[in-house]
Amino acid sequence: MLVISLGFPAIAGWFVLKIAPPSADEAALYIREAAMTVPGEGADQPATASRMVELPYRCPQRQGADQCAPTLRIVHRHQTADDRLTSLYIPSFRGKVTVFLNGAFVATSEWQQSAAESWTPVPMLIPLPSPLLRSGDNEFLITLAWRGTRPGFLDRVAVGPDTLLRPDHNRRTFLFSTLPRLVDGWQVAMGLGMLIMWAARPRETIFLLVGAVLLFQTLSSLPALLGDILDDDILYLANHGRFVSGSLVLPLAWLFVGRRPPVPIWIFLLLPAGVFTSFLTLPAETHQWLMARLFIPAVVVGMLGAVAVVFRVAFLKRNSEALLLFGSFLLALVFIVHDWFIFRNALNESDVLLTRFVAPLVMASFSAVFMWRFAATMNTLDRFNAHLKREVAAAEEALRHSFEREQAQAQAAVLEAERVRLMSDLHDGIAGHLVSILSLCELQGTAPNTVADTVRAALADLRLIVASLDDYGEDLGVMLALFRERIEPQVTAQGMTLVWRMAPTLELKGLHPGGALAIYRILQEATTNAVRHSGSETLLFEAGPSPAAGRSVRLSLRDHGRGGATARPGSYGMGNMRRRAEGLGAVLAIESGAAGTTVILDLPTRLP
Repeated sequence: MLVISLGFPAIAGWFVLKIAPPSADEAALYIREAAMTVPGEGADQPATASRMVELPYRCPQRQGADQCAPTLRIVHRHQTADDRLTSLYIPSFRGKVTVFLNGAFVATSEWQQSAAESWTPVPMLIPLPSPLLRSGDNEFLITLAWRGTRPGFLDRVAVGPDTLLRPDHNRRTFLFSTLPRLVDGWQVAMGLGMLIMWAARPRETIFLLVGAVLLFQTLSSLPALLGDILDDDILYLANHGRFVSGSLVLPLAWLFVGRRPPVPIWIFLLLPAGVFTSFLTLPAETHQWLMARLFIPAVVVGMLGAVAVVFRVAFLKRNSEALLLFGSFLLALVFIVHDWFIFRNALNESDVLLTRFVAPLVMASFSAVFMWRFAATMNTLDRFNAHLKREVAAAEEALRHSFEREQAQAQAAVLEAERVRLMSDLHDGIAGHLVSILSLCELQGTAPNTVADTVRAALADLRLIVASLDDYGEDLGVMLALFRERIEPQVTAQGMTLVWRMAPTLELKGLHPGGALAIYRILQEATTNAVRHSGSETLLFEAGPSPAAGRSVRLSLRDHGRGGATARPGSYGMGNMRRRAEGLGAVLAIESGAAGTTVILDLPTRLP
């Protein structure tokens, strides 16, 4: 199983390296030999004699950057009968390339890439001006200059019709120029997105690491984007930003599988700090030696550790997410080892450096896992919402049935209380009057007026009970208007004048039939006493806001009679009035003197 896991990424990586081979017509255009001359060791020394070398050509590893500056001379026979556009095509090179045709300057690689970007295998397709081409032999001089950790390199050169060479040029341009820029844009967008997620959830360190890996990886693209703006040293330093990404892969793997890194994360940043320090302070040769023998192997060790961490979870715990990440780590490791062999000159120089695709590859796996987790979380939320809706619906149904039962019980209790109240009112009021009427009828010699007065009192009490059952909607004014309609004929029949004064709006919260009947009976008792005992010609009724604290409405009845209203032995009128006022939570005051009697009822803001 392990052999298969290792073999598959290796095979996949091998196919990534290769470009579609040229056709027979295209292959015939490539030149495989050139005459090479190199400058002398001193500025005043002539160039060494030319010798034939095979293409592709690579500077010897032992030569430094200043020593590898050869000039390659190529002779091409041109047919003037061919009127097609002729181009010089260099599929791949490393370093700075300058091209001369028959002694005239034609092109330089500095037009399309900076010195810090000279390691990227971007092809050059140079249309040749017709006036410079001669019928017969034409001499091309190609100078190669290099600065970097790998020797200068020049691939086979092709000269021929532009229409035959351009397809391969376009494929290579897309693969090594356009596609990396698209990947850079994706990395920047995703990196910023991860940092935003980390800002929203600071405890999720994995989002910070993913964002840092992506954004530091894009630093290696600064030479291609800002090569004409920034200094070459800054661009060279930016190329090393990928070491930050490589050093964070191991802690990223630990966080991915739910484990805390055994050491603080900043420890892993010591490796890129060493790379930057080496580049800034050490000679180029020393830096190159450290890159090949220390820094790159350290990144490989970190990748191996990440592979081991993810392997344990992927295979021992059978985690499909970790299995996907394990495959991407393994393929990334193959890419890194591949480039390390190139640095050690163990592979063909035309092979492509793949470390630039390591971070996009690994981060694509992380993106797929994060999106899968997000979709799984949304599915879980949907299932939870559906379950919650069912639970809420069941609870609502249970509450509805419970409310209906409680409502039925409350209605039954209200009806029972109202039935008891009506029975009590009928027993205490109407029944007493009927007993009195019956007794008067049985007595011999009882005057008819006495019986009539008792019948009227019984009828008035019955009307009060019936009137109290109306729904006044907490509008006390409507209730008092009904009271006036019933009481004014009685007052007028006794030769008194009723003066009625009432505020435009009177509201009493909680006005219910029991409360209305109690207010009716208090006012009825006060009116009856004034009519029978005051001797006054007028009766003044007033209703308005109460000046007393905590009271809403004041009702008062005033006569201008003889006064002297007191409780008499055997009379329960005033006592009943006070008990009914207390039941309402109201305050009853009776003021009686030589100027008359005033009954004041201050009602509360809400009836109990």
